[in-house]
Amino acid sequence: MKNVPSLVVAALFALTGCGSAATTIPPSAPPVPTTSPTSIPTAEATCPPPSEDTRLLTREQTGFCLLYPESFIEVGTDPTQVCLVPGEPFMACHSAKVFINVADAAGRTVRQAADEVIAQGGVIGDPSPLTIAGQEAVVLPEVGGQASTRVVMLVHDDRLYTVGFVLPGADAPSVAEFELLFHTIIDSFTLVPAAPPPAGTGLAGGSAVVAYVKDDDVLVWEETTGQSQTVFDAGDVTQVEISDDGRLVAFVRRMLPDGNPRYGRSSLWVVDRDGANPRELVSDAQLRSRLGASETDDTDFPEVAWIPGTHRLLYSVMFFPAYIYSSGVYLVDADTLASAELVPVGESADFAGSPDGEQVALLSETGPFFVKVDDAHSGQVAFTYPSGGISGPGQYSLRAGSGIPSLKAWTQDSSAVLIRGPIAPGGNLTTRWTIYSVPVDGSAAQALITLSGDYLELAPDGSLLAFMRGAGPGGASGRFVVPMPKELGPLAVNRDPLGLSWSPSGSAFVLGSEEMTRLCANAAQAIEVCGPPLDFGEPVGPLEWIDRERFVYLASVPNRLLLGSLDGSRTVIAEDPRVLPNANSGSIALGFAGVASTCRDDSEFVSDVTVPDGTHFSPNTLFRKTWRLRNTGDCAWDDSYRLTFLSGDRMSGPRSAPLTDPVQPGEEIDLSVMLIAPDSAGTYLGRWQLFGPDGTPFGAAPYVAIQVP
Repeated sequence: MKNVPSLVVAALFALTGCGSAATTIPPSAPPVPTTSPTSIPTAEATCPPPSEDTRLLTREQTGFCLLYPESFIEVGTDPTQVCLVPGEPFMACHSAKVFINVADAAGRTVRQAADEVIAQGGVIGDPSPLTIAGQEAVVLPEVGGQASTRVVMLVHDDRLYTVGFVLPGADAPSVAEFELLFHTIIDSFTLVPAAPPPAGTGLAGGSAVVAYVKDDDVLVWEETTGQSQTVFDAGDVTQVEISDDGRLVAFVRRMLPDGNPRYGRSSLWVVDRDGANPRELVSDAQLRSRLGASETDDTDFPEVAWIPGTHRLLYSVMFFPAYIYSSGVYLVDADTLASAELVPVGESADFAGSPDGEQVALLSETGPFFVKVDDAHSGQVAFTYPSGGISGPGQYSLRAGSGIPSLKAWTQDSSAVLIRGPIAPGGNLTTRWTIYSVPVDGSAAQALITLSGDYLELAPDGSLLAFMRGAGPGGASGRFVVPMPKELGPLAVNRDPLGLSWSPSGSAFVLGSEEMTRLCANAAQAIEVCGPPLDFGEPVGPLEWIDRERFVYLASVPNRLLLGSLDGSRTVIAEDPRVLPNANSGSIALGFAGVASTCRDDSEFVSDVTVPDGTHFSPNTLFRKTWRLRNTGDCAWDDSYRLTFLSGDRMSGPRSAPLTDPVQPGEEIDLSVMLIAPDSAGTYLGRWQLFGPDGTPFGAAPYVAIQVP
């Protein structure tokens, strides 16, 4: 976050990525009004009509609307927060002049909420009363900080509404503009009945479905019922993976003939979520034959992963003592049982399926390459290598050998992967690495950033890179966060269990032994956390995000599997689930996997409402692009769904914006973004995409194409 007003505004908006430019505090702030002509609201309260000089801002989910000057642009950062930005080439909240936040009042009156702010210090001048929409409000005339702010607070229906205005400089025109902005908003602020949550099939985007191992059996817990069901009773299951649509559960069975965990026989199976149609995908005999293993060798599947959006599995194989790490990569279709070898036994490789489900990226010790899934299944495996390869000496540090993935991410448009390659040896977390972008089309790889450190992990929105570095006295180490130098768009990130916990929304969380704290926006180190920690009250282990707000995690002493939420709520899924240390590699095979998918997301493009393809704009022209899309899935969309920039030219648009209106299956919606034509002549094209609550893209990818003369 850059130049954020301190105290109230910082506390309320630190989580949105919004801030405001630093302003000069005037010798005397504009006078604070003590009354407002707004009438007392009724149950039939309606929003005021906009005039020629104003626009209407509505937030039905949080029960308010207001007018604001037409020279401003509204930027919705999430359903509870919005900022107003001057109509210049500034498209983020960092240049906003007004911040509006709605939070749970938690039983407090407006005076109690204001007193809590005053107790923190920094409030200049005495608070004054104000009537807004017939409700008692409190005005804090000046909250000092990097930017001085006037804050208005009111409580209605146990919701705390806070409106922060960045105070102007001392010059008369800016004071007059401030007064116009303040009175336009406050005088028109209207409280309306909050819209009920949209009806649909389960929760937004699908309720949580969690597959896990207990007593060496496969169980599935569903949030809609709060119950677990045993779907495969075998007594020998070690790990599970659930498909993106929540319909299939893949699992590894591992028999120990002599009771020694280092010498077992493994097979790969799949079963429908309801326990129907169990089938063996790779038998122990097939695995041993493929590996050339003897009856006394240990065989296993070190890694099993679904290709996104499909019923196709990728897996690696190994046997001990000949191979200590993963060896060979294979593909199998859980519906047709068709299979293919992508990397032969004896070679190690990182692997990840593309977000569109059509390709597999592989990174071997000789470099990266790509395989089309359909070609592989037809027996016509075609490899695509990057032109010119990847520069730099030394072998890649592969996941199979080091436990640290080098294939870091796919771009969400499936056009390239990001990989890590070493440029110099080092120790104690000081190796110098370069992150490369490797296009699928075979064109030359591009170096993006070079740094010293390890445990590299990218943010899902592609804007940040976190890494660990430790070379100080006494073995000191720390985790650092740096911005990526190039616009990458959203990423499908391969998670690093030793890194920060990135939610599907792109927020980073520092996971401690018993608590989790959100990393500040634009933080440089992982110690820069914002807001109070989420206290689990017990030791916690691995954590897997279900959607933007919820996650599945393990608690220990005693072992329990829980569904948690950022609001502090938690639900016990199972007591004593299985967490099995892998005897050969020393890694942890998680005995659970979760998705939010009891319905199917899909969309189709209907029409361009504004800005037809090829529209000409003068440089730096501000324009609104609107597409009409239809919900062709069976999930109801709400504000947990987002329209996100995907690839191409962003044209100063937001990285991501939530939907503001519910959309039922079969309904249409107009989605808009405010853009700015680039300042150089040329043809520009930007693609956008709807993303579900779990951060998964789906449906049509509408685009805007313009020409700058």
